[in-house]
Amino acid sequence: MKFSDLHTHNHMRAHFWMQENPDRFKKNKSFSPWTVIASNRKGYLKGKMGASYSQADLVKAWNGNVRLTFNSLYPLERQFVKGFKPTPGKDKWYRFLLSFATTHKLPLRDFIQTAYMRIPDEAVNFFQSEDYDYWDSLNREMEFVKSQSGERIKKNKIFSPGIFRRVFESKKKRRAKYADENDAKDAKYFIPSSKQELAKSLKNDSEITMVITIEGAHALGTDKAPVSEISKRIKKVKNDWPIPVFFITFAHHFDNKLCGHAHSIPDVGKLLLDQTIRKNEGFNKNGFRIARELLGLDSNNKKDPDLGYRILLDVKHMSAKSRSEYYSEIVRPCLENGDVIPVIGSHCGYSGRKTLEQHIQLLDSERDDYCEFCEDETKLSKSERKDLIKSMSPGKFNSWNINLCDEDIEIIVQTGGLFGLSFDQRILGIKSSDSDKRNGVQLIWENIEAIAKAAFRSKKLTDEEKPQIWKCLTIGTDFEGLIDPPDHYPSVLEFKLVAGNLVHEIEKARQKKSAKHLSHLKSIEDTRALVEDFSFNNAEAFVKKHFPK
Repeated sequence: MKFSDLHTHNHMRAHFWMQENPDRFKKNKSFSPWTVIASNRKGYLKGKMGASYSQADLVKAWNGNVRLTFNSLYPLERQFVKGFKPTPGKDKWYRFLLSFATTHKLPLRDFIQTAYMRIPDEAVNFFQSEDYDYWDSLNREMEFVKSQSGERIKKNKIFSPGIFRRVFESKKKRRAKYADENDAKDAKYFIPSSKQELAKSLKNDSEITMVITIEGAHALGTDKAPVSEISKRIKKVKNDWPIPVFFITFAHHFDNKLCGHAHSIPDVGKLLLDQTIRKNEGFNKNGFRIARELLGLDSNNKKDPDLGYRILLDVKHMSAKSRSEYYSEIVRPCLENGDVIPVIGSHCGYSGRKTLEQHIQLLDSERDDYCEFCEDETKLSKSERKDLIKSMSPGKFNSWNINLCDEDIEIIVQTGGLFGLSFDQRILGIKSSDSDKRNGVQLIWENIEAIAKAAFRSKKLTDEEKPQIWKCLTIGTDFEGLIDPPDHYPSVLEFKLVAGNLVHEIEKARQKKSAKHLSHLKSIEDTRALVEDFSFNNAEAFVKKHFPK
């Protein structure tokens, strides 16, 4: 079985390690997206958070039979590596102490970043410096990724971080003993620049078809550049880049000065990171302008050829308010005029909520282990909701507004979009009280089934539209985004195991008389076909239909 991944960072570990000292790696011809940054195998085997080991580098993708990857370019947001300023009268005393102790001007911050993110100190120092520019970094990353597109390599290189490992570890033994993790032979990836090249590459199982995406509109330099310059940069991407961008995850973890981002950082993360600026807010005027220009639309939502090809928007990380405004101001008006803009949620989980308005009303309830509770929760006061949360057992799904609700699912189906299922266990709804048994295929299947059920119970979707949800679901792991994967599936090498386990779970589920959402499955062959759609076919059909050139 072949696999695709709607949101991943195949090159990220290599690029983080090499970008600030390229000459060092060019000397032995290891300055390449294929170079493996040697992993901590204990972290990999335990399925811990993907910082100390690689989850989706090109070697793993090649050996895991990933043959379609939506590889995301991402200039690291500087808020991850710089200090924050606490607010007098709002923040508690320990926030002021932490702010001082972890400022980027003191060595503790660098130590935390290098230990947690496992990237070299020289890279952290650059990200903290005034010389670090998102737009420049985006272009350098693009050049790095395309550098070996279309080239078939005989064998990849391995780089071991740390002097001790480089001196005492044997790369030859590592390559031989853990071949799937470290050894790719006669391997190739190809970034298509046209629909014809895309179709040809997808037919060729001896290469990985790589489609380029961008995570975060901040990558265009929205932190410093005026909106007129951002418009010029969009034209540059569309007209001058040698490879097209398929979609952009418009928001990310911090303020991009265009639209509100969803609450995404767990409570413990607030000790070091501050998301408050524009968190959970909506679009501003410049945000709508840039969104339309990416989509090739004028201010009246009409297609404008002068704005170039359409770069689709990914709603992951948009706040519920931003998503609501995006749908009402752009997606639905265009749909009514016959211009279908497919809605993409590239690496999401199901929230258990029915509407975006419910998310908006319940924003102040979001905290770690926060899940859906009851239909009437929005009618309760803040204190009553707090008591409810304490008294009731939490539900299955992570109800932060970073996840998608029934209303999001409805418009994904109506526009023929894609819901990429994240493999981050927190996003999927794992809680501190959960047993290990749930933290595996059960976690994945619960989200898939709940998404399908949401479509089938919808009063806004027709009977013809409801089954189309099965064509709108695909893998969207967020591997290499420092996520904590479900147990047993720490990397793309386990995709085959995921698929086999899903067949088993769906076979059990379809035997139930109440499973109307699975009534079209008449045999195990039908079930396997459904899993193949989720694993590869749905993403392939989508990119073939919407590839921009």
